Amino acid sequence: MIFRLLLFFILVIYSWHCAGIDIQKMARDDPAALIALEDSLSERGLSPAIITALVTAHNTLGLAALEAEDYKKGIDHFSRAVGLSELDTLSRYNLLIAEGHLLYKRGNKDGLWDAIQNYHKAAQLKPDLGDPHYYIGQSYHKLGDTDFDLILESYEKALTLNLSSHLKEKIEEAYARVSKRDQLLKDFWK
Repeated sequence: MIFRLLLFFILVIYSWHCAGIDIQKMARDDPAALIALEDSLSERGLSPAIITALVTAHNTLGLAALEAEDYKKGIDHFSRAVGLSELDTLSRYNLLIAEGHLLYKRGNKDGLWDAIQNYHKAAQLKPDLGDPHYYIGQSYHKLGDTDFDLILESYEKALTLNLSSHLKEKIEEAYARVSKRDQLLKDFWK
C-alpha cells in the first residue's frame, strides 16, 4: 500500500514538473495556443508558473502586434499581462509604449502630449533603454518641428542609452536632420 502511494506521489510530481516545462515552452514557441487555453487554465487555478507563462505569451503576442503597428491589439495583450502580474515591469513598460504609439499615430495635439507622458513613464520603468526618449523626440517633432532643443535633447538622451543598432542608426539620422534645420533657422535669424 505504501509503495503504491509513493509511486502515485512520484507520478503526480513528475507529471506536474513536465507540464510546467511544457507550458513555458508553449509560451515561447506557440503563445497563441497558450492564450487560447487561458480560460480553462484559470478555472483550475493559476500557479505562479502558469502566470509567468501567460505573461510571457501575452508579451510575445503584444510585441508582434506592435511590429505590425496594431497598437490596439498590443495594448490588449499588455493589459492582460499586467492584469495577471501587476508587478511585471516589462509588461507595464510595453503597455505604456503601445499606448504612446497609439496616441502618436492619432496625431492630435492633446494626444501627442499624452504620448509624451506615456513615454516618460516608460523611460522611468526601464531607465537603461533609449527607445522611449527617441519616441519623445518624435512626438515633440510632430507637435511642431521648431522646438529643436527638446527634440535634440531627447535624441541625445536616447543615443546615450541601450538601443538596437537599427534604431540607433535611425536616431542618428533624425538627429542630423533636426540639427541641420536648427542651424539653418539660427543662421537665418542672424
